[in-house]
Amino acid sequence: HASYEDRHSMPYTMAVIHEVQRVANTVPLSVFHCTTKDTTLMGYNIPKGTFVIPNLTSVLKDEGQWKFPHEFNPANFLNDQGQFVKPEAFMPFSAGPRVCLGEGLARMELFLVIVTLLRRYQFVWPDDAGEPDYTPVYGVTLTPKPYRMYIRPRET
Repeated sequence: HASYEDRHSMPYTMAVIHEVQRVANTVPLSVFHCTTKDTTLMGYNIPKGTFVIPNLTSVLKDEGQWKFPHEFNPANFLNDQGQFVKPEAFMPFSAGPRVCLGEGLARMELFLVIVTLLRRYQFVWPDDAGEPDYTPVYGVTLTPKPYRMYIRPRET
């Protein structure tokens, strides 16, 4: 069985999990924030008391922050030695004092569930399903279009 401590010896797995979060970005807009003082940002004057909704997608796909901003590539989270690194621009749980309170628990659950599922099962795209359509369905959250997949127990 995998434990959460195993993540330190599994840099590629950690990179894949983080890259899925970066690319999938299921909650693209963060919670409302409010400016506490008059602010100028990139030449725009933002008065005190203005509601601001952070667009996390803009950071998670920023060309100046990622080696491969527009494609799925776990190398976005690996250094030249193959070690896992988490860039400052990685913020799928929002940022600042109102960051998601469940972030730590979610990270642990993501790691343990994904590692356990991949260890026990093979996920196979059906031959007759054609090419996957990665176009998201937009709403309060981003979700994938419905699809079929075969899940087979791995031989132990």
